[in-house]
This record gives sequence, structure tokens and C-alpha cells, in this order.
Amino acid sequence: MLTLGDLERVAPALLAHRSATARPVDWELLRTDLGITFPSDYREYVDHYPALSYDDFMMIVVPEPGNESGYARGAFGTLEIMTRLAERNMTEDYTFHPHEGGLFPWGESNEGDLFFWRKNGPDPDRWPVVVHTSNGDWWEHEGGLVSLMVGLIDGSVEHLGLPPEPGPNPTVDLMVPASDSQG
Repeated sequence: MLTLGDLERVAPALLAHRSATARPVDWELLRTDLGITFPSDYREYVDHYPALSYDDFMMIVVPEPGNESGYARGAFGTLEIMTRLAERNMTEDYTFHPHEGGLFPWGESNEGDLFFWRKNGPDPDRWPVVVHTSNGDWWEHEGGLVSLMVGLIDGSVEHLGLPPEPGPNPTVDLMVPASDSQG
């Protein structure tokens, strides 16, 4: 399994945003509210990084310490939309959390692409990533979130249905919450 260090190696601009200490996310509250235990590569990422954009295209959605309930609301909102699409047979037979084998969202792009884990067993570190592109493609990557990110950046994972971003040596920018960007 690839590590956070592998992602930092291919995306060195990420390091400017790394917290020196672990961010105090309440993982137990999230586990209780959402009914899942998150993969360890995601927990390590969130422990050290806020919401960031890669090449002004792709975002890894992260809970903010003290606003874990806002993260849960956002996840449930995405799941509600995707469940409605599944009811219309628009999700290639994928189901969504809380169903066994259901997808749970972890990222998105500014073009409407969505990134999920497929909860295919009790070990979240073995959950594959599922990509749903804005043009309707669905595909899986057997590695986790960090593995997919490293592969998209270094070119070892094909960008099936995605633009070339994030690409080699991506820009990494802090995502500004909507409430903070209003004047």
C-alpha cells in the first residue's frame, strides 16, 4: 500500500499545507454518525491536510475539526443524490452506503466527477476506489485513495474519462469554504 509520503513525493506542493501536528478530527464521532471506519490512508491524509484542490480540478473532501457534522451532512447529501440515480438505473448497478458493498464518497472534481470507496468487506484498507466521471464512465482502482492520487499524478493510472489533471507536479491550493469567500 502506498503511503502519504508517496503522495507528497509526486505532489511536493502539498507539503506547504501540511500540519505539523495531527489535526484533531473526531474519528469516533464520524464512525458513529456515518456507520463506517475510514481507510487508514485517508485518516492519515486528513490528520495532516485540510481541504485542498489539485491542479484547480480535483478535491479530496475532508472533515474539519469541530465541524464533523457538516462533513457527515455533505456525505449524506451526495449519497441521497446517488441513491436516486441508482433507482433510475444510472449507476451501473452500484449501490451506495449503507448497503453492503455500497459506495461512499471521498472526492470530487470541479467538472462533476465523483470518487468513492466501494465497501467490499470489513477491512477499509482493502476497499477499492470507484470513479464516476461526468461523462458517465464508471471504473475501479484496486488501490486506495493515495494509490489513485499517486497514479493519476505520476501517470501510472490512466485518466479514463477524466481530463489530464491532476498531472505531474500539480498545483495544490487551499479550498476556501463558501462562507469565507463572501465579502
